[in-house]
Amino acid sequence: MYRLYVFFAFGVLLAACKPKVTSENPQQTASSQPSATKSETTESKFPDDWIGTWIGELGIYRGTKKLQSVPMEMVIEAADTIGRYTRTTTNLGKDTIVKPSEHQTLNEESGQYLIDEKNTIKIETYLFDKKLVSWYDVQGTMILASHELRNGQLLFEIIAGQSKEVSTTGGTTFEGEEIPPVRTFPITTTQQATLSRKK
Repeated sequence: MYRLYVFFAFGVLLAACKPKVTSENPQQTASSQPSATKSETTESKFPDDWIGTWIGELGIYRGTKKLQSVPMEMVIEAADTIGRYTRTTTNLGKDTIVKPSEHQTLNEESGQYLIDEKNTIKIETYLFDKKLVSWYDVQGTMILASHELRNGQLLFEIIAGQSKEVSTTGGTTFEGEEIPPVRTFPITTTQQATLSRKK
């Protein structure tokens, strides 16, 4: 049965997924192998410089109100196959939610990748400079998800809102100029985390 996790990290992002739930501490379930030290510069190579264990707090917001803060851990590792790597995200709310996925390279030159959720869901994602972005719809909810490595920190953000417009303006002639119709869509929830590399 499909479930929509709104108030947990990856809650909106992973709607329609059934994550593995465990009562164990995420620090114990994640890889304990120390990651290589990366240069703390604004230059980064994807995905090599993203590999490691990242920890921080995920804030969940509705408008100006912060609904929840959840400890978050993200483990990124190289897979056995060239051009692929694994990402395991662990969020500790009421329950510990562990979400594994695999990232596959489709076209490195043009920055096209694929997120395989290992449950028949596959999401195309695109690299712009140092930011990995995906944009998709789940049961009427539009989701813009991004990951960015900046100054040695991994920035994670989700912006979610309904796919039904809240208003339509334009679509008329103004001072002799044809104005196209513009539909505006509501944003309902955002999730933001700044993750630091685990020492």
